Amino acid sequence: MLKDYIKACYIKGILRKQVPISFNEKNNISFLDATPLTSDKVYCVINFDDLSPIPDDSKFVGRGGGLNDFISVKQRELLQLFPFIGITHFMIPQHLPSDYYYIFDKDHYSISNPVNREWMEYYLTLSKTYNIEFALHGLYHRQAENLLFARHTEFAYLNYKQSLKRLTNSLDIFHSVGIHPVGFRAPGWDMNSDMSLIDAVAASGFKYAGFNSYDGGLNATKQRVSNYHPVLIKGMINFPDNINIDWPFEKIKDTIRKIVDMNGIITIKGHFSKHILTNSLTEENAVKLIETIKFISSEYKQEIVFGTFKDVYEKLSNSHAYQEHYAGEKSFQ
Repeated sequence: MLKDYIKACYIKGILRKQVPISFNEKNNISFLDATPLTSDKVYCVINFDDLSPIPDDSKFVGRGGGLNDFISVKQRELLQLFPFIGITHFMIPQHLPSDYYYIFDKDHYSISNPVNREWMEYYLTLSKTYNIEFALHGLYHRQAENLLFARHTEFAYLNYKQSLKRLTNSLDIFHSVGIHPVGFRAPGWDMNSDMSLIDAVAASGFKYAGFNSYDGGLNATKQRVSNYHPVLIKGMINFPDNINIDWPFEKIKDTIRKIVDMNGIITIKGHFSKHILTNSLTEENAVKLIETIKFISSEYKQEIVFGTFKDVYEKLSNSHAYQEHYAGEKSFQ
């Protein structure tokens, strides 16, 4: 456990502080005046970053790659308790947990690698049994373009053409295993300085993206987009991240009440790992997530609907408001 403690201190105390400021100071682009997209119900989406074939018994932080890993078991328990919920997994198609794999063995943790077939088939079956969606979370979840900064910020130093190529390669891998993702979230929330990543994501055909948390992505240096409502950006719906599973339970409940009053969207975010990473699905956070679902089900049974981001996209894209906003934004471009 000492090894885990040292690794946790490194990630939280050193690595997290290496995230670059990826916006040019003169870049004042804002989406705060974008019209909120709403529906007759408030949706709640439980979503996890980093699903990949890396198991707990590797020397790296596990991402659910073992079917009997702690987080895999906890997810099954959660789905059995609440079969009505939706889960969006932001999956890494070719995770490179270290520079060794970046240089010598890029296919090792690929979802299309035959050695990971059993794992991939398990998740495909799980998604047919429960309401589980797979969305794109980069290609490698790693950058080697700037060695001075955090390696998990994959798109921070790429231009439009380079970003587009990685997105295209990612989709090719997903399609090879029968997954056709419609959503995207950048690893480390980061974005290149000219925001051309947004254009690359749109050009790749994605229908929605998660471009911001409270203090990450588009909101890394200042607030540029809503924390509580979906809005249209470049013809895609942007879904914000607004609740973390490692928050105190009272803060989670207060935020849910606020979002319901605003007719926004509740997005409960975690990392698909047992420990170390922020918002990991620890024993404590798993219990808290169960209590959160119970709270929503008892207090807001009529107001809140559980689903995936894809479900919400399909609901909003069929609304009259979306059609008007989409037409207006497309004509503006």
